[in-house]
Amino acid sequence: MTAWMYRFLLIGLAFFSFTPGARHDQDAPRTLNIHVRDYCDPITFAAIGCDRIATPTSAGFLTFAGFQAELAAEKSVGAWRFIPDRAANAEDGLSVMLQNLGGETHTFTRVKQFGGGFVAALNAPSGTPVPAPECARMVNGQLVPQPPGPDNVFIPGNSDATGPQLREGEAAKFQCCIHPWMRVTIGAKDHRDKDADHD
Repeated sequence: MTAWMYRFLLIGLAFFSFTPGARHDQDAPRTLNIHVRDYCDPITFAAIGCDRIATPTSAGFLTFAGFQAELAAEKSVGAWRFIPDRAANAEDGLSVMLQNLGGETHTFTRVKQFGGGFVAALNAPSGTPVPAPECARMVNGQLVPQPPGPDNVFIPGNSDATGPQLREGEAAKFQCCIHPWMRVTIGAKDHRDKDADHD
């Protein structure tokens, strides 16, 4: 085999070995990181469950009485929220990663329409008395949570979880089924354009 034929063979092998992998990486869904936040005070929320690892971004300062007062006045509590990573490029779809920086358990649940969750005591004050069916079902007059699944992710405090995937061009609504005012609407294809408005 001559030297030029040997070089041609090596170039061909390199092309067929690496090109498919590169194409796969380009077609793979981009990652959207969502921070799940709450600022529960671990002392006054102790009976409910608030297990914190205090950091500058996750220290708990809101007492349970303050939480109840804000919910009654505003139908939501501002410190309990989803915060998407605005730097995500979602042109080829989205793979969602969830990081709970709070001390309470939350859910990240895909719903057709926003509604209440499975905690009746929080549904009425938040103005969502009717639970979203993806969150809860009624059994013997009691709200029962829907089981965890790929579209109903339970995230304990101070933990990470893999969220759902969105196809290119797909839009979806997500809410917490415990604190139903925690909501986010994600449009897989146009998320990048929406982020650009904030730059």
